[in-house]
Amino acid sequence: MHDAVLEVYAETGWAGFTLDAVARRARVGRAALYSRWDSKAALLLDALEARSPLPVPVDTGSARGDLVELARQLIDGYQGPAGLVTLRAALEARVHPDLLAGLAETLNRTRLLAAREIVRRGVERGELPPGTPTTLLLELVTGAVLSHVVFAPAHPRDPAYADVVVDAALRAVRPGG
Repeated sequence: MHDAVLEVYAETGWAGFTLDAVARRARVGRAALYSRWDSKAALLLDALEARSPLPVPVDTGSARGDLVELARQLIDGYQGPAGLVTLRAALEARVHPDLLAGLAETLNRTRLLAAREIVRRGVERGELPPGTPTTLLLELVTGAVLSHVVFAPAHPRDPAYADVVVDAALRAVRPGG
């Protein structure tokens, strides 16, 4: 079901995305969808939560290692169909905030929680200074990853890219960075 949702949304965007279109693609009755989801926004959000490239909690033993793994997970995730749908939905949510309320919040909250845990452990280990700006650190890493995926999609991925991004982000948030 989730695959059908993402396929329809990827092809049509918000304007053409309907429960009827998803039912046809999934080869199920419309009633099955209408009984489970009360709106197309709820259906899309459910599919994105199930398939989107959200980070898997990680603890490599170092803050830098955790951030590199987070960046790699995001790079891998955003290259796939669910990642591209997530990006499209996030952009369309800005145009249709009433229709996709909660989408960006749900996706960002998960990433922010993962980053906060990474920073908390890094401060406890003495790898990061107390007061390290978690949100800024996350924005620096995820922003670079998103830019890379969106604007360099045809180029082969450099395995060291995540390392370079994380090192630059860590330098930027350290006092005197």
